[in-house]
Formats: sequence, C-alpha cells, structure tokens
Amino acid sequence: MSNVIFLSGLREIGGTVVAVETDTTICYFDFGFAYADRIDNKVNLRKGMEAFDYVKLGVLNAIDGIYEPEIAYKLGLKAYGETDKKIFIIISHMHIDHMGGLGALHQDVPVYMSADSAKLYHELGVMGELEIREHKNVLPIDYDASVTFGDIKVTCVQVDHDVIGACGFLIEADGKMICYTGDYRYHGYHPEISAAFAEKCKGADLMISEGVTISSVDVDMLSLEGPVRDRTELTLLEDMKNHAKEEEQLIVINNYNRNVERIHRFIEVLARAGRTMVLEPEQADYVAAFYPEDEFAVYLPEGGELKAPLLKGRPVAIRKMLLDNPEKYVLQQDYKHIYELFELESVISLYLHMDGAPLGDYDPSYAKFYSLLENLGINFERCGLGGHAEPYYLRHTVDVIEPKILVPLHSFRPEQLVSDHAGKIILPEIGQTIKLS
Repeated sequence: MSNVIFLSGLREIGGTVVAVETDTTICYFDFGFAYADRIDNKVNLRKGMEAFDYVKLGVLNAIDGIYEPEIAYKLGLKAYGETDKKIFIIISHMHIDHMGGLGALHQDVPVYMSADSAKLYHELGVMGELEIREHKNVLPIDYDASVTFGDIKVTCVQVDHDVIGACGFLIEADGKMICYTGDYRYHGYHPEISAAFAEKCKGADLMISEGVTISSVDVDMLSLEGPVRDRTELTLLEDMKNHAKEEEQLIVINNYNRNVERIHRFIEVLARAGRTMVLEPEQADYVAAFYPEDEFAVYLPEGGELKAPLLKGRPVAIRKMLLDNPEKYVLQQDYKHIYELFELESVISLYLHMDGAPLGDYDPSYAKFYSLLENLGINFERCGLGGHAEPYYLRHTVDVIEPKILVPLHSFRPEQLVSDHAGKIILPEIGQTIKLS
C-alpha cells in the first residue's frame, strides 16, 4: 500500500510539496517556496543558516532526511542518510514556487527533473539567479522517459507552460498510478503538448492538479463550454511584429526571463522588421543555452566584457547605440534595472510589461513601477498572458484523465475544480494522508 501525504501548497499559489511513500521509499514533489511573502528582502538571511531561516519562516518544510546535519539537528530533524527509507525529489519546472528551495537541500539528495529544466537550472546558477546555491545532484530525465528509485517509478511527461522544460509526472507505486500536472497552459505555442499529457495520464488512480486560474473568480466549472481566451502567445507575437513596424523609436519589454521560447520567437520577427533584439546578460544566456543559432545583442550600457561562457563572442550593444538609432532596437529589461530608463526615456516609444516582475498589485513594487513609468511620461502597455490553464481546460484535463480520485491544489479556491468524470474529489488538509490500497 502507498500513502500520498500533502505537506504544503494546498490553498495558496506556491510551495506545493507532496510525498508519495511506500514501505521503502519516499518521493517528494515539488520543492519551492510557500508563503513567499514572509521573505523580506530588507532582511539578510544568515550565512550558512539559510535553510534553517527558511524553515523557521515557514517558507520551507521541516522534513526528515533532506537537510545537512547541522541544519537538521538544529530543527530537531534527521539529516539526509539517517532515515530508514530512501528519499528523492522530483521537480516539475523552474519557477521559484516549485524549485526555490533546492539550494537548502543536502547536496547528495537525488533531484530529478526534465533534461531541459536541468539545463535551465544550471544556467540560472551560472547567472547568479538561484537561492542559496546550486544543487549538485541534479539528474535529468528525457520527456516520456522513466526512472525507478527504490520501489517508485517516475515518468517525466512534458506540458506546455511559460517556462522552458516544464513537465508533469506519472508516479507508479505499489501498483497504483498517480498523476501530477505541475503547472500547464493551453494558450502557449504548443497546446498539443498539454493535450498529449492528459491522454498519457488517462485512468490515473489519483490526479493532483493545479488550479491557479480559479483562485480569484467565481466559476461554475460544469457549465463551461469551450475556451474563451482571445489572447495567446501567437497573438502576442503578432502584436510584437506590428509594434516593431509601427513604433518610430525604441521599444522596451519587461519579460519573465525564464520564458525563453517567447524571446526566441521575438528575435525572428524583429529581425524581419529590421530591428535587433537587445537582451540583458541573464536573458541572453538562457536564450543562448537553448537556441545558440539566434542572433541578438547583449546590453552592457557602458560597454565591457561578457563573462558568461555561452555569451563569449556575442555582439554587445551599449547605451549610445540605442540613443543614436532607437528605431533599430528592442530592449529587454528586468524591473531590477528600471532606473536605466532615466537614460533612455527620451527615445522610448513604447514599454511593454509582459509577465516580468512586478506581476500584480499584491506586490508592493507594482504601484511604484507604474508610478515611475507615468512620471517619466513613457507610453506603456500591460500585455502579460500568465502561464496557467484557464478554467475550461482545467476541467477538460480532468474529463480526459477520468481519475478515480482528484485532488485540486495550488489555488486559493481549489474546491472550484470539479468534474463529472472524477470518481471522487478530495480537498486535503495540511499533513493529511490518502492511502492508495
């Protein structure tokens, strides 16, 4: 008999941690930040005590068998290697609420993820965008390939999401099949991938599904008919093509830099319009890792040397080039560098906020961000798409899979995800166990 234990991330968007446990083995998924609003960037984590601090904040879970000895003992836990059962972790995708805690783990804990996620994860480490440190024991899995650890078998099944490498999992334990969706969408470049995921998971004994888009609106799931979304990645691409032709000066985009395929496609349409895509070093590195043939420039405002190995030999764009010929460029810029707009404001035609931080008015930086754009007199447009399946597709996926048990989570209102094709719907509490016998 196998047990499925729900540790966190049930009624919030973030921090999903679930355990599948057999007589010999425990598989945890995912391992990101819960209650991330408890992290105050004005307060420094203590050097060497980051994992302890995160657990005390409630951002990470107090779990036996995953932390370094000095951290585990201080928390009253067993360290990695001290439990009776083998432990491993699987990660669905490279968003902080699903993988942000990896740097807190004992470096020997086996962590499996898709091969694409593993590549992106390493580059995040190269560019200094990981929390605490890069985890060393990352084991890549190809899509549709399986790995057996102890007596648990895991198959990596690709989904389409707004980060490259995203996958869900089929987990086989004691003759039972558990399906975990991770996060997915149907309005991206590859809706057929998310559709194929549902087909591959048909008949699961237990389905664990995200429900982000039913968090803040009332939805009658059973009455929904067909998708209602007008805007997709393809329409955004078309909009970018038109902006490139119509705007007379510089276009600036604030894109979530792990959405690598979006930038890859922008590079192509912008080149046809006679514009060069100019990327900040982090974004440039991630694009180069997956699309080495793409032609773009790297933004170093004052010039200098590109240090990241994948960027050696790439052309550099300096501020003066954008000021002298703004109509020839589109600049990608993270919010953390927004004060660079003070130097460029005179030549900016349009600023496009497309899924980069700050994401919404729940973030204290959001009001400051838009106030700054208004004070500078910059023409701006919010055109983000989000990365999560709309309610119709959440239900449609359940309808296709027809699980014996459905567990909705990763939502402020998971109870809204219902389907006539699920045998039973369970809304677990923190720490609750479902026994699959």
